[in-house]
Amino acid sequence: MRPILLLPAAVLLVSSCVLGPEPGSPQIKTPGSIRGDAAPHGASFGDQAWRKVFTDAAMRKLIARALQNNPDLVAATYHIEEARAQAAIAHAAWFPMLNGSAEATSHYASKNAGQVAPGSSRHSESYSLAGLLSWELDLWGGIRRDNQAARAKLLQAEAQRDGVQTSLIAAIASAYIDLKNLDERLAISRSTTESRKESLKLVTSRRDGGVSSDLEVGQAEALLYQAQVTIPVTERGIAAKENEIRALLGEYPGGITRGGSLDSLGSTLHIAGGLPAALMERRPDLSAANQAYQAATAQIGVAEALRLPSLSLTGNGGVVSSELNHLLEGKAAAYSIGPQLTGPIFDAGRGRAVVQAAQASAKIALATYQKAAQQAFQEAADAIDFYQKSGMIIADESKLVVSQRNVAALALERFQGGASSYLEVLDAERSLFTAENDLADARSNRLLAVVQAYRALGGGWK
Repeated sequence: MRPILLLPAAVLLVSSCVLGPEPGSPQIKTPGSIRGDAAPHGASFGDQAWRKVFTDAAMRKLIARALQNNPDLVAATYHIEEARAQAAIAHAAWFPMLNGSAEATSHYASKNAGQVAPGSSRHSESYSLAGLLSWELDLWGGIRRDNQAARAKLLQAEAQRDGVQTSLIAAIASAYIDLKNLDERLAISRSTTESRKESLKLVTSRRDGGVSSDLEVGQAEALLYQAQVTIPVTERGIAAKENEIRALLGEYPGGITRGGSLDSLGSTLHIAGGLPAALMERRPDLSAANQAYQAATAQIGVAEALRLPSLSLTGNGGVVSSELNHLLEGKAAAYSIGPQLTGPIFDAGRGRAVVQAAQASAKIALATYQKAAQQAFQEAADAIDFYQKSGMIIADESKLVVSQRNVAALALERFQGGASSYLEVLDAERSLFTAENDLADARSNRLLAVVQAYRALGGGWK
Protein backbone atom coordinates (compact mmCIF):
# COMPACT_ATOMS: atom_id res chain seq x y z
CA MET A 1 0.00 0.00 0.00
CA ARG A 2 1.27 3.43 -0.90
CA PRO A 3 2.17 5.78 1.96
CA ILE A 4 -0.50 8.27 0.97
CA LEU A 5 -3.15 5.63 1.61
CA LEU A 6 -1.79 4.58 5.00
CA LEU A 7 -3.29 7.60 6.81
CA PRO A 8 -6.99 6.78 6.37
CA ALA A 9 -6.30 3.12 6.97
CA ALA A 10 -4.62 3.96 10.26
CA VAL A 11 -7.48 6.25 11.25
CA LEU A 12 -9.97 3.45 10.71
CA LEU A 13 -8.03 1.26 13.12
CA VAL A 14 -8.16 3.86 15.88
CA SER A 15 -11.33 4.45 17.85
CA SER A 16 -12.62 7.91 17.15
CA CYS A 17 -12.91 10.43 19.92
CA VAL A 18 -16.63 11.04 20.47
CA LEU A 19 -17.28 14.59 21.60
CA GLY A 20 -20.18 15.89 23.63
CA PRO A 21 -22.24 14.25 26.39
CA GLU A 22 -23.69 10.80 25.82
CA PRO A 23 -27.46 11.02 25.17
CA GLY A 24 -29.63 9.39 27.82
CA SER A 25 -32.91 9.78 29.66
CA PRO A 26 -32.94 12.84 31.93
CA GLN A 27 -32.63 12.11 35.61
CA ILE A 28 -35.18 14.06 37.62
CA LYS A 29 -36.78 13.53 41.01
CA THR A 30 -40.37 12.31 41.00
CA PRO A 31 -42.84 11.73 43.85
CA GLY A 32 -42.96 8.35 45.49
CA SER A 33 -46.65 8.04 44.65
CA ILE A 34 -49.45 9.80 42.81
CA ARG A 35 -51.49 11.95 45.16
CA GLY A 36 -54.84 10.40 45.93
CA ASP A 37 -53.84 6.92 44.80
CA ALA A 38 -54.74 4.27 47.35
CA ALA A 39 -51.92 2.04 48.60
CA PRO A 40 -50.51 -0.41 47.71
CA HIS A 41 -49.34 1.24 44.51
CA GLY A 42 -49.38 -1.71 42.16
CA ALA A 43 -51.19 -2.18 38.85
CA SER A 44 -52.50 1.01 37.30
CA PHE A 45 -55.88 1.63 35.73
CA GLY A 46 -53.87 2.85 32.75
CA ASP A 47 -52.53 -0.68 32.17
CA GLN A 48 -55.91 -1.87 30.88
CA ALA A 49 -56.65 -2.01 27.18
CA TRP A 50 -59.00 0.76 26.13
CA ARG A 51 -61.49 -1.71 24.65
CA LYS A 52 -61.92 -3.18 28.11
CA VAL A 53 -62.51 0.25 29.59
CA PHE A 54 -64.86 1.67 26.94
CA THR A 55 -67.29 -1.15 26.31
CA ASP A 56 -70.05 0.79 24.53
CA ALA A 57 -70.31 -0.59 20.99
CA ALA A 58 -71.26 2.75 19.43
CA MET A 59 -68.32 4.50 21.07
CA ARG A 60 -65.94 1.79 19.86
CA LYS A 61 -67.11 2.18 16.28
CA LEU A 62 -66.55 5.93 16.45
CA ILE A 63 -63.04 5.41 17.78
CA ALA A 64 -62.26 2.90 15.02
CA ARG A 65 -63.43 5.35 12.35
CA ALA A 66 -61.31 8.11 13.85
CA LEU A 67 -58.19 5.94 13.89
CA GLN A 68 -58.59 5.41 10.16
CA ASN A 69 -59.55 8.89 8.99
CA ASN A 70 -58.52 11.62 11.42
CA PRO A 71 -56.26 14.06 9.52
CA ASP A 72 -54.12 14.92 12.55
CA LEU A 73 -53.38 11.25 13.15
CA VAL A 74 -52.61 10.70 9.47
CA ALA A 75 -50.22 13.67 9.50
CA ALA A 76 -48.55 12.39 12.68
CA THR A 77 -48.00 9.03 10.97
CA TYR A 78 -46.32 10.71 8.02
CA HIS A 79 -44.12 12.65 10.43
CA ILE A 80 -42.79 9.25 11.48
CA GLU A 81 -42.03 8.42 7.85
CA GLU A 82 -40.27 11.76 7.50
CA ALA A 83 -38.18 11.15 10.62
CA ARG A 84 -37.32 7.62 9.44
CA ALA A 85 -36.07 9.04 6.14
CA GLN A 86 -33.97 11.62 7.99
CA ALA A 87 -32.48 8.82 10.09
CA ALA A 88 -31.60 6.94 6.90
CA ILE A 89 -29.90 10.07 5.55
CA ALA A 90 -27.83 10.36 8.73
CA HIS A 91 -26.93 6.64 8.58
CA ALA A 92 -25.70 7.00 4.99
CA ALA A 93 -22.94 9.35 6.22
CA TRP A 94 -21.08 6.30 7.59
CA PHE A 95 -20.44 5.03 4.08
CA PRO A 96 -18.45 6.30 1.07
CA MET A 97 -20.26 8.24 -1.61
CA LEU A 98 -19.47 7.26 -5.18
CA ASN A 99 -20.69 9.31 -8.13
CA GLY A 100 -20.15 8.66 -11.80
CA SER A 101 -19.82 10.89 -14.83
CA ALA A 102 -19.55 10.51 -18.60
CA GLU A 103 -18.35 13.24 -20.92
CA ALA A 104 -17.92 13.71 -24.66
CA THR A 105 -16.40 16.96 -25.97
CA SER A 106 -15.81 18.24 -29.48
CA HIS A 107 -13.49 21.27 -29.77
CA TYR A 108 -12.77 23.48 -32.78
CA ALA A 109 -9.74 25.74 -32.18
CA SER A 110 -9.10 29.27 -33.42
CA LYS A 111 -5.95 29.88 -35.52
CA ASN A 112 -6.06 33.60 -34.89
CA ALA A 113 -5.92 32.99 -31.16
CA GLY A 114 -2.90 30.78 -31.54
CA GLN A 115 -4.77 27.71 -30.40
CA VAL A 116 -3.61 25.54 -33.30
CA ALA A 117 -0.01 24.33 -33.63
CA PRO A 118 1.51 24.25 -37.10
CA GLY A 119 0.53 21.07 -38.90
CA SER A 120 -2.20 20.25 -36.37
CA SER A 121 -5.89 19.89 -36.99
CA ARG A 122 -8.23 22.56 -35.73
CA HIS A 123 -10.74 19.90 -34.69
CA SER A 124 -10.25 17.60 -31.67
CA GLU A 125 -12.43 15.29 -29.54
CA SER A 126 -12.19 13.83 -26.05
CA TYR A 127 -14.19 11.15 -24.22
CA SER A 128 -14.15 10.12 -20.57
CA LEU A 129 -15.84 7.81 -18.07
CA ALA A 130 -15.06 8.65 -14.44
CA GLY A 131 -15.99 7.73 -10.88
CA LEU A 132 -15.79 10.24 -8.00
CA LEU A 133 -15.20 8.91 -4.47
CA SER A 134 -15.78 10.86 -1.26
CA TRP A 135 -15.66 9.39 2.25
CA GLU A 136 -15.59 11.45 5.45
CA LEU A 137 -14.04 9.63 8.41
CA ASP A 138 -15.71 10.12 11.78
CA LEU A 139 -12.69 11.49 13.62
CA TRP A 140 -14.59 13.21 16.46
CA GLY A 141 -17.82 11.27 16.60
CA GLY A 142 -19.89 13.90 14.83
CA ILE A 143 -21.47 11.34 12.51
CA ARG A 144 -22.22 9.06 15.43
CA ARG A 145 -23.84 11.87 17.38
CA ASP A 146 -25.84 12.91 14.30
CA ASN A 147 -27.13 9.35 13.97
CA GLN A 148 -28.06 9.31 17.64
CA ALA A 149 -29.96 12.57 17.23
CA ALA A 150 -31.79 11.29 14.16
CA ARG A 151 -32.73 8.09 15.95
CA ALA A 152 -34.05 10.05 18.94
CA LYS A 153 -36.10 12.28 16.64
CA LEU A 154 -37.60 9.18 15.04
CA LEU A 155 -38.60 7.84 18.46
CA GLN A 156 -39.91 11.29 19.33
CA ALA A 157 -42.11 11.28 16.22
CA GLU A 158 -43.46 7.85 17.16
CA ALA A 159 -44.26 9.04 20.68
CA GLN A 160 -45.89 12.18 19.32
CA ARG A 161 -48.11 10.06 17.12
CA ASP A 162 -49.09 8.01 20.17
CA GLY A 163 -49.85 11.29 21.91
CA VAL A 164 -52.10 12.41 19.05
CA GLN A 165 -53.88 9.07 19.20
CA THR A 166 -54.27 9.36 22.96
CA SER A 167 -55.77 12.82 22.69
CA LEU A 168 -57.97 11.79 19.77
CA ILE A 169 -59.58 8.80 21.48
CA ALA A 170 -60.02 10.73 24.71
CA ALA A 171 -61.64 13.57 22.76
CA ILE A 172 -64.05 11.19 21.04
CA ALA A 173 -64.96 9.43 24.28
CA SER A 174 -65.51 12.76 26.03
CA ALA A 175 -67.55 14.22 23.17
CA TYR A 176 -69.70 11.09 22.99
CA ILE A 177 -70.38 11.29 26.73
CA ASP A 178 -71.25 14.97 26.34
CA LEU A 179 -73.61 14.05 23.51
CA LYS A 180 -75.36 11.43 25.64
CA ASN A 181 -75.64 13.98 28.44
CA LEU A 182 -77.27 16.46 26.06
CA ASP A 183 -79.70 13.73 25.01
CA GLU A 184 -80.63 13.21 28.65
CA ARG A 185 -81.03 16.93 29.26
CA LEU A 186 -83.24 17.16 26.16
CA ALA A 187 -85.40 14.33 27.49
CA ILE A 188 -85.69 16.15 30.83
CA SER A 189 -86.68 19.38 29.07
CA ARG A 190 -89.32 17.65 26.97
CA SER A 191 -90.72 15.73 29.92
CA THR A 192 -90.79 18.87 32.04
CA THR A 193 -92.43 20.82 29.23
CA GLU A 194 -95.24 18.27 28.93
CA SER A 195 -95.70 18.26 32.69
CA ARG A 196 -95.90 22.06 32.82
CA LYS A 197 -98.41 22.15 29.97
CA GLU A 198 -100.67 20.04 32.13
CA SER A 199 -100.05 22.37 35.06
CA LEU A 200 -100.96 25.37 32.89
CA LYS A 201 -104.21 23.68 31.88
CA LEU A 202 -104.97 23.04 35.53
CA VAL A 203 -104.29 26.61 36.61
CA THR A 204 -106.23 28.02 33.67
CA SER A 205 -109.18 25.79 34.52
CA ARG A 206 -109.03 26.90 38.15
CA ARG A 207 -108.94 30.54 37.09
CA ASP A 208 -111.92 30.05 34.84
CA GLY A 209 -113.66 28.49 37.82
CA GLY A 210 -112.84 31.51 39.95
CA VAL A 211 -110.33 29.68 42.17
CA SER A 212 -107.02 30.93 40.72
CA SER A 213 -105.93 34.31 39.48
CA ASP A 214 -104.48 35.68 36.26
CA LEU A 215 -101.20 36.09 38.16
CA GLU A 216 -101.00 32.37 38.80
CA VAL A 217 -101.81 31.64 35.17
CA GLY A 218 -99.00 33.98 34.16
CA GLN A 219 -96.64 32.21 36.56
CA ALA A 220 -97.62 28.84 35.07
CA GLU A 221 -97.00 30.17 31.56
CA ALA A 222 -93.57 31.52 32.57
CA LEU A 223 -92.70 28.15 34.08
CA LEU A 224 -93.72 26.39 30.85
CA TYR A 225 -91.73 28.74 28.63
CA GLN A 226 -88.68 28.35 30.88
CA ALA A 227 -88.61 24.63 30.17
CA GLN A 228 -89.73 24.97 26.57
CA VAL A 229 -86.94 27.35 25.55
CA THR A 230 -84.31 24.86 26.72
CA ILE A 231 -85.43 22.39 24.03
CA PRO A 232 -84.09 24.27 20.96
CA VAL A 233 -81.07 25.41 22.95
CA THR A 234 -80.23 21.80 23.80
CA GLU A 235 -80.99 20.63 20.26
CA ARG A 236 -78.55 23.25 18.98
CA GLY A 237 -75.92 21.90 21.39
CA ILE A 238 -76.59 18.35 20.19
CA ALA A 239 -76.10 19.31 16.54
CA ALA A 240 -72.86 21.13 17.37
CA LYS A 241 -71.58 18.17 19.37
CA GLU A 242 -72.41 15.76 16.55
CA ASN A 243 -70.53 17.97 14.10
CA GLU A 244 -67.59 18.08 16.52
CA ILE A 245 -67.45 14.29 16.65
CA ARG A 246 -67.70 14.03 12.88
CA ALA A 247 -64.77 16.42 12.57
CA LEU A 248 -62.74 14.22 14.91
CA LEU A 249 -63.63 11.29 12.66
CA GLY A 250 -62.24 13.18 9.68
CA GLU A 251 -65.72 13.43 8.18
CA TYR A 252 -68.16 16.17 7.21
CA PRO A 253 -70.98 17.34 9.54
CA GLY A 254 -73.78 14.88 10.14
CA GLY A 255 -75.58 12.79 12.71
CA ILE A 256 -74.05 10.33 15.16
CA THR A 257 -75.49 6.92 16.02
CA ARG A 258 -75.89 6.43 19.76
CA GLY A 259 -75.74 3.31 21.87
CA GLY A 260 -77.49 2.47 25.11
CA SER A 261 -76.94 3.85 28.59
CA LEU A 262 -73.38 4.61 29.66
CA ASP A 263 -74.07 4.25 33.37
CA SER A 264 -72.09 1.00 33.54
CA LEU A 265 -68.94 2.69 32.23
CA GLY A 266 -67.78 3.97 35.60
CA SER A 267 -69.67 1.70 37.97
CA THR A 268 -67.40 -1.37 37.85
CA LEU A 269 -64.03 0.33 37.42
CA HIS A 270 -61.36 0.81 40.03
CA ILE A 271 -59.29 3.89 39.31
CA ALA A 272 -55.75 3.29 40.61
CA GLY A 273 -52.68 5.31 39.73
CA GLY A 274 -50.00 2.65 40.05
CA LEU A 275 -46.27 3.21 40.32
CA PRO A 276 -44.87 6.63 39.35
CA ALA A 277 -42.20 4.99 37.18
CA ALA A 278 -44.89 3.27 35.14
CA LEU A 279 -46.68 6.59 34.64
CA MET A 280 -43.47 8.08 33.24
CA GLU A 281 -43.14 5.19 30.80
CA ARG A 282 -46.75 5.05 29.60
CA ARG A 283 -47.40 8.71 28.84
CA PRO A 284 -46.46 9.45 25.21
CA ASP A 285 -45.88 13.15 25.88
CA LEU A 286 -43.18 12.24 28.40
CA SER A 287 -41.62 9.77 25.96
CA ALA A 288 -41.58 12.46 23.27
CA ALA A 289 -40.02 15.00 25.66
CA ASN A 290 -37.42 12.41 26.68
CA GLN A 291 -36.39 11.76 23.08
CA ALA A 292 -36.35 15.48 22.32
CA TYR A 293 -33.88 15.94 25.17
CA GLN A 294 -31.69 13.08 23.92
CA ALA A 295 -31.70 14.49 20.38
CA ALA A 296 -30.72 17.94 21.68
CA THR A 297 -27.94 16.39 23.79
CA ALA A 298 -26.54 14.53 20.77
CA GLN A 299 -26.50 17.75 18.76
CA ILE A 300 -23.94 19.18 21.21
CA GLY A 301 -21.44 16.58 20.00
CA VAL A 302 -22.29 17.37 16.39
CA ALA A 303 -21.63 21.06 17.01
CA GLU A 304 -18.35 20.40 18.80
CA ALA A 305 -17.14 18.14 15.99
CA LEU A 306 -17.70 20.91 13.46
CA ARG A 307 -15.13 23.07 15.26
CA LEU A 308 -12.33 20.55 14.58
CA PRO A 309 -10.65 19.43 11.34
CA SER A 310 -12.38 16.83 9.22
CA LEU A 311 -10.58 14.07 7.31
CA SER A 312 -11.95 12.83 4.02
CA LEU A 313 -10.72 10.29 1.52
CA THR A 314 -11.33 11.63 -1.97
CA GLY A 315 -10.47 10.28 -5.35
CA ASN A 316 -11.50 10.00 -8.93
CA GLY A 317 -10.66 7.56 -11.64
CA GLY A 318 -11.79 6.32 -15.00
CA VAL A 319 -10.80 6.22 -18.63
CA VAL A 320 -9.98 9.17 -20.91
CA SER A 321 -9.33 9.08 -24.64
CA SER A 322 -9.31 11.41 -27.62
CA GLU A 323 -10.91 8.69 -29.70
CA LEU A 324 -14.10 6.90 -28.76
CA ASN A 325 -12.95 3.50 -30.08
CA HIS A 326 -9.89 3.59 -27.77
CA LEU A 327 -11.80 4.68 -24.64
CA LEU A 328 -11.91 1.24 -23.01
CA GLU A 329 -8.26 0.33 -23.59
CA GLY A 330 -6.01 -0.14 -20.60
CA LYS A 331 -3.74 2.78 -21.51
CA ALA A 332 -6.79 5.12 -21.27
CA ALA A 333 -7.06 4.54 -17.50
CA ALA A 334 -6.31 7.39 -15.12
CA TYR A 335 -6.95 7.97 -11.41
CA SER A 336 -6.02 10.04 -8.40
CA ILE A 337 -6.75 9.38 -4.71
CA GLY A 338 -5.71 10.81 -1.40
CA PRO A 339 -6.82 12.11 2.01
CA GLN A 340 -8.00 15.66 2.52
CA LEU A 341 -7.80 17.43 5.86
CA THR A 342 -9.89 20.57 6.24
CA GLY A 343 -10.83 22.64 9.22
CA PRO A 344 -11.71 26.13 10.39
CA ILE A 345 -8.88 28.57 11.01
CA PHE A 346 -10.82 31.69 11.87
CA ASP A 347 -14.62 31.92 12.12
CA ALA A 348 -15.05 34.89 14.47
CA GLY A 349 -16.46 32.66 17.22
CA ARG A 350 -19.14 31.09 15.06
CA GLY A 351 -18.28 27.50 15.99
CA ARG A 352 -18.22 28.26 19.71
CA ALA A 353 -21.59 30.02 19.41
CA VAL A 354 -23.06 26.99 17.64
CA VAL A 355 -21.94 24.79 20.53
CA GLN A 356 -23.39 27.20 23.08
CA ALA A 357 -26.68 27.27 21.18
CA ALA A 358 -26.79 23.46 21.18
CA GLN A 359 -26.09 23.39 24.90
CA ALA A 360 -28.88 25.89 25.52
CA SER A 361 -31.26 23.80 23.39
CA ALA A 362 -30.48 20.75 25.53
CA LYS A 363 -31.21 22.72 28.71
CA ILE A 364 -34.49 23.92 27.23
CA ALA A 365 -35.40 20.34 26.36
CA LEU A 366 -34.60 19.25 29.92
CA ALA A 367 -36.79 22.01 31.37
CA THR A 368 -39.56 21.01 28.97
CA TYR A 369 -39.29 17.42 30.13
CA GLN A 370 -39.44 18.47 33.78
CA LYS A 371 -42.54 20.54 33.10
CA ALA A 372 -44.16 17.63 31.25
CA ALA A 373 -43.43 15.31 34.19
CA GLN A 374 -44.91 17.75 36.68
CA GLN A 375 -47.98 18.20 34.50
CA ALA A 376 -48.35 14.43 34.19
CA PHE A 377 -48.43 13.98 37.97
CA GLN A 378 -50.81 16.91 38.35
CA GLU A 379 -53.21 15.54 35.73
CA ALA A 380 -53.06 12.06 37.26
CA ALA A 381 -53.76 13.39 40.77
CA ASP A 382 -56.58 15.63 39.52
CA ALA A 383 -58.14 12.77 37.58
CA ILE A 384 -58.10 10.38 40.53
CA ASP A 385 -59.61 13.02 42.83
CA PHE A 386 -62.17 13.99 40.16
CA TYR A 387 -63.31 10.38 39.86
CA GLN A 388 -63.50 9.85 43.60
CA LYS A 389 -65.43 13.05 44.28
CA SER A 390 -67.77 12.59 41.31
CA GLY A 391 -69.23 9.48 42.93
CA MET A 392 -70.01 11.42 46.09
CA ILE A 393 -71.59 14.22 44.08
CA ILE A 394 -73.88 11.78 42.25
CA ALA A 395 -75.04 10.30 45.53
CA ASP A 396 -75.92 13.73 46.93
CA GLU A 397 -77.51 14.94 43.70
CA SER A 398 -79.67 11.80 43.56
CA LYS A 399 -80.94 12.48 47.06
CA LEU A 400 -81.58 16.10 46.13
CA VAL A 401 -83.69 15.11 43.12
CA VAL A 402 -85.81 12.78 45.22
CA SER A 403 -86.28 15.52 47.80
CA GLN A 404 -87.18 18.13 45.17
CA ARG A 405 -89.71 15.78 43.58
CA ASN A 406 -91.38 15.33 46.93
CA VAL A 407 -91.38 19.07 47.49
CA ALA A 408 -92.87 19.72 44.05
CA ALA A 409 -95.58 17.11 44.57
CA LEU A 410 -96.43 18.53 47.99
CA ALA A 411 -96.49 22.11 46.67
CA LEU A 412 -98.88 21.10 43.88
CA GLU A 413 -101.05 19.26 46.35
CA ARG A 414 -101.18 22.30 48.64
CA PHE A 415 -102.02 24.54 45.69
CA GLN A 416 -104.84 22.29 44.58
CA GLY A 417 -106.16 22.23 48.12
CA GLY A 418 -106.06 26.01 48.30
CA ALA A 419 -103.51 26.00 51.12
CA SER A 420 -100.90 27.98 49.15
CA SER A 421 -100.42 30.09 46.06
CA TYR A 422 -98.94 28.88 42.81
CA LEU A 423 -95.71 30.65 43.77
CA GLU A 424 -94.73 27.63 45.90
CA VAL A 425 -95.30 25.34 42.92
CA LEU A 426 -93.27 27.70 40.76
CA ASP A 427 -90.27 27.63 43.10
CA ALA A 428 -90.49 23.88 43.61
CA GLU A 429 -90.72 23.15 39.88
CA ARG A 430 -87.76 25.38 39.12
CA SER A 431 -85.67 23.72 41.83
CA LEU A 432 -86.64 20.26 40.57
CA PHE A 433 -85.74 21.13 36.96
CA THR A 434 -82.35 22.44 38.07
CA ALA A 435 -81.73 19.40 40.28
CA GLU A 436 -82.57 16.94 37.49
CA ASN A 437 -80.20 18.67 35.10
CA ASP A 438 -77.50 18.84 37.76
CA LEU A 439 -77.87 15.09 38.33
CA ALA A 440 -77.53 14.47 34.58
CA ASP A 441 -74.37 16.59 34.57
CA ALA A 442 -73.02 14.75 37.61
CA ARG A 443 -73.51 11.39 35.90
CA SER A 444 -71.82 12.73 32.79
CA ASN A 445 -68.94 14.11 34.84
CA ARG A 446 -68.48 10.69 36.43
CA LEU A 447 -68.01 9.17 32.99
CA LEU A 448 -65.77 12.02 31.89
CA ALA A 449 -63.69 11.36 35.00
CA VAL A 450 -63.06 7.83 33.71
CA VAL A 451 -61.80 9.21 30.40
CA GLN A 452 -59.71 11.86 32.15
CA ALA A 453 -58.15 9.32 34.51
CA TYR A 454 -57.38 6.85 31.74
CA ARG A 455 -55.76 9.54 29.62
CA ALA A 456 -53.84 11.11 32.52
CA LEU A 457 -52.48 7.69 33.53
CA GLY A 458 -51.23 7.04 30.00
CA GLY A 459 -53.80 4.39 29.19
CA GLY A 460 -53.08 1.75 26.57
CA TRP A 461 -54.57 3.38 23.50
CA LYS A 462 -52.62 1.27 21.02
